[in-house]
Amino acid sequence: IDLPADMQAELRALEAPGARVSHYELLGVPADADGAAVRRAYFERSKRLHPDAWYGKELGEFRPLLSKWFQKIAAAYQTLSDEESRAAYDQAHRADLSSSDRAALERRALTRAEEDRRERERRERLLRSKGFARLGAARKMYEDALALAANGERAQAISALKTARELDPNRKEITGKLAELEREQSKARAQSALMAAHEKEETSQWAQAVAAYAAAFQLEKSSSAAMGAARCAFANNEPQVASGWASRAVEVNPADLTARFMLARCFALLNMKARARTELAAILDKNPGDKEAKALLKSL
Repeated sequence: IDLPADMQAELRALEAPGARVSHYELLGVPADADGAAVRRAYFERSKRLHPDAWYGKELGEFRPLLSKWFQKIAAAYQTLSDEESRAAYDQAHRADLSSSDRAALERRALTRAEEDRRERERRERLLRSKGFARLGAARKMYEDALALAANGERAQAISALKTARELDPNRKEITGKLAELEREQSKARAQSALMAAHEKEETSQWAQAVAAYAAAFQLEKSSSAAMGAARCAFANNEPQVASGWASRAVEVNPADLTARFMLARCFALLNMKARARTELAAILDKNPGDKEAKALLKSL
């Protein structure tokens, strides 16, 4: 095996039965690390565990483990580098964090609260400025917002841009950047809800997973969220609920044959054979060799 002994031990520890590694532990940062520290840690860890770094090497049982944990590191970074998804992760996994990380979260919350208080006072002072000073203040707030956004602090950046817009409502770059960040925020919240739903599904918490997928769908009308809700409802022996979500998935993406097959299975269980045949016919029209669709159609 060409993999160093310390990396072999690390991967075995990660795979140990009952091992639970938080995103912070996986990246090797404390829970109060700022965006820059999270970014640095990710680049260091991902470079070390990237499968391409070991191309052509004899890795044996460790090759699939490298790929698996590299993907998990990437997922951890995606979560912690975004303000909204990080807050959702902290709330959902607080009990799973180490005592030192829980203490770090408390410190971070206190620090953030004090920073927010000072920033509010500063912005209130700026809003009282007049004339050219007001335009200069708007420019400074816009520059501050760009720096905050670059450091992954999108909510603070949005707040700064709203103040800048109030100071200078005619400056188009302020309005444009604000709209861009608000779109990103909405998308990030949907992605965070989707990740939470995946976690529930992986642990067979079907009812909670359906609720989480539903929340993700409300934030962003995606077929993946609707299909996730359909899968979990079906697994929870709720074909009526599953058919509703599968229908939404098909509405969002009519070309999704997996969603149509789920819909057909639900209709079959609900004894709605004509509607099941319609969905199966649509699948076979696009993919005549679909064995599962053929078998279900034959059973009807």
